[in-house]
Amino acid sequence: MIFCLASIHDWFFQVFPPQSVALTMLIVSVAGAAGLALGSLKFKGISLGIPGVMFTAMAVAAGLPREIEGKPLLDEPSITMLRDFGLILFVYAVGVQVGPGFLASLRKRGLPLVSMAAAIVLLGAGICVGFTYLLGINIETAVGLFAGGTTNAPALGSAVEAIKSVDPTLTTANDFTLPSFAIAYPFGLVGVIVAMIFFRMLFRVDPQQQTELLEATSRMERPSICTMNIVVRNPNVAGLQLSQIPGLARNPSVIVSRINHKTSPDTVEIAGPESVVQLGDILLAVGPAAELSQLRITLGEESATDLRTLTTNITTRQILVTQPAAAKTLAELNLRARLGVTVTRISRTDIEFTAAPDFRVQFGDRVLVVGEPTALDAAARELGNSVRALDVPRLLPIFLGLLIGVSLGSLPMLPTTLTGLPAPVKLGLASGPLIVAIILARTGRIGPIVWFMPHSASALLREFGIVLFLIAVGLLAGDAFFKTLCHPVGLYWLGLGAIVTLIPLLLVGLIARLFFKTNYLHLCGLLAGSMTSPSLVFTQTMTHSEAPAIAFATVYPLTMILRVLVAQLLVLIFR
Repeated sequence: MIFCLASIHDWFFQVFPPQSVALTMLIVSVAGAAGLALGSLKFKGISLGIPGVMFTAMAVAAGLPREIEGKPLLDEPSITMLRDFGLILFVYAVGVQVGPGFLASLRKRGLPLVSMAAAIVLLGAGICVGFTYLLGINIETAVGLFAGGTTNAPALGSAVEAIKSVDPTLTTANDFTLPSFAIAYPFGLVGVIVAMIFFRMLFRVDPQQQTELLEATSRMERPSICTMNIVVRNPNVAGLQLSQIPGLARNPSVIVSRINHKTSPDTVEIAGPESVVQLGDILLAVGPAAELSQLRITLGEESATDLRTLTTNITTRQILVTQPAAAKTLAELNLRARLGVTVTRISRTDIEFTAAPDFRVQFGDRVLVVGEPTALDAAARELGNSVRALDVPRLLPIFLGLLIGVSLGSLPMLPTTLTGLPAPVKLGLASGPLIVAIILARTGRIGPIVWFMPHSASALLREFGIVLFLIAVGLLAGDAFFKTLCHPVGLYWLGLGAIVTLIPLLLVGLIARLFFKTNYLHLCGLLAGSMTSPSLVFTQTMTHSEAPAIAFATVYPLTMILRVLVAQLLVLIFR
């Protein structure tokens, strides 16, 4: 039996030699598969999720011999490369995902939420600095607690990068930063949920009631798009073009799509700015209900005749924008004059907009157009209307985005001559790609290059990247993690990590609720986003509202960048 096991052992390491890429990838794949399986297990509706791969990788690393026949088992440079590559993919995909709606969310409710999220970040950093002065722990450990207690893997990557920039020969990252990150990480996940439950109990919050309150507020802020048939009774507008009528001339939120002249009761025409109205004409208008009611008062009265039900060649069609050249404003496209069709609505990420002339159409939008079938066919050809085009990932924009992002992250933002620090301050491999992805996704298109990425592709990059990163962190930290955990210092670090997690959340959460009257659902998104934590999924057990995710997306990018920069500065300033 022993001879058989020895033979298998010898055969295995002949096929997969120590330090080989094949053996390294084999172990990475085993850790990934087992970790994802572990993360999918649920206990009372809660699961580890993707972070399960880090704990599995640590167990794998602790159970494997460090050397075989005098050679290290794993190829550490390959593991390090996978860690950094996974981090880059993850943050770039996050930037692409939140980029299109980032500025809109920031303008709408951003300043209070972003300010509170920044306060959570800076409070956590201040606590870690206090640990170094009051408790005498080294900054490498403190920054690991900062990243782990806030479940922020990119901050860990930035800290490790900063440690190496000070002295490439240092091993303190593997000895202190990675183990303290891994020890603080579990409570970092749980701590956000603890804070959510604490505030729910403290303020006796009913999530369903908070959902209904937000929905009512949202309807007031962003009224739904309606239609109304209006018959012209006001003699003051007779003989005027639509572009000259008060309520239409300076109101891009209302569009008149069809017109039925009294002189031709059986004919319905496509309406345009130059269309002339007379008494008795019926107009089909599209826009917010309040604006339509105001227009009805100006023109006459609501008509019992619905122009959409009349027998006519005019019809409507929803067209998908998949032609890069169509990424222009509606005025630049000029579909009414060129093709004889009118755009009445645009849908983007499940939000409807009225077709104002200055509205810029983007790749992936769905536009509702009105016109004759032949004209609609021509509009569909011009705009693309290819569902398949949305599902085709464009690799050139991805590689160009990564190229720009890594370059930006590697450039010194503040040289040592200005800061007096031992190494220049950089955005790093986390913030650089994240910032570039947000900007490019918001831009939509530069020349022939479309920065749109299908949701399935961005989700794959994001999940694959974070899994690679956490596996690499687990393999590099595993042995030291269990040695530290079994030592009294491990429990000590665990307690310090809990302080880094909870104190900022509870302090800022109380201020948000008591002074800013922040809705509980937005507060949950703020807490999860400020900690860049996957615990956002816990909110799905309380509500099906998207409000927590919206608040999360509002603060997530800036919080991610701030945590990455703060982690780097902690190393460079206090080491």
